[in-house]
Amino acid sequence: MNFKYLALIFLIIFSLSSCATKANHAENARQAESLRELGDAYLAAGNPTLALRELLKANALNNKDPFTHNSLGLAYIYKGVGDKAIIHFKKAIELNPEYAPAINNLGSAYIATQNWDKAIEVLIPLTQNILYTTPHFAESNLAFAYLNKKEYLKAERHYRNSIDFIPNYITGLRGLSIVYRMTGKLKKSLNMIEKAINFAPKNAELYIQKGKVLELSGDKDLAKQSYLKAISIGDDYIIETAENAILGL
Repeated sequence: MNFKYLALIFLIIFSLSSCATKANHAENARQAESLRELGDAYLAAGNPTLALRELLKANALNNKDPFTHNSLGLAYIYKGVGDKAIIHFKKAIELNPEYAPAINNLGSAYIATQNWDKAIEVLIPLTQNILYTTPHFAESNLAFAYLNKKEYLKAERHYRNSIDFIPNYITGLRGLSIVYRMTGKLKKSLNMIEKAINFAPKNAELYIQKGKVLELSGDKDLAKQSYLKAISIGDDYIIETAENAILGL
């Protein structure tokens, strides 16, 4: 056979193979996206186990999608597997260094594993990113890390930053209340937790926090009323916590 024709045949075969490969990649990417969306829906519905099942399938089809890695990290966080969450958040950031929610989630994962210093290292640059559209999340996470290191002035500053962005941000108001309670500023603490309750009157845990402040203030009757309110609207964990607090009055 003429060498020219043989080379042409090989070129055609290679081109067809290349087109088939690209088509397969495109189909895998489409399937992976559908599986990720299903996994995200399960996460939103509070079912991390089913979410994890679908997200792992998505990642097997396309492991270059930062959004899938971020969702996998969230699923592992909800399942209490912080080390695996960290791996996937890091991968998401590696694939997209500007992926701010994944950076914040990495900070959250370090918090979940009680690695306060790593969380601070990750979150400080994010709080300084003027393009990040939800900075109150990073600010409150950073504040929580400082709170656990007992660096109360820094914790106060970053909780305040979070409510400067969103005045009715419950996490920020609750966090400030805890900082003030732990530093003996009980009036300020009570003021902050009451603000939080005004914005979220059905949040049972806030009444636990209010009860703690009232108890430290010496007003056991009002503290008991707050714990009873928590019992009336809370889940099993809140009820047990409030009942134990009442027993300790």
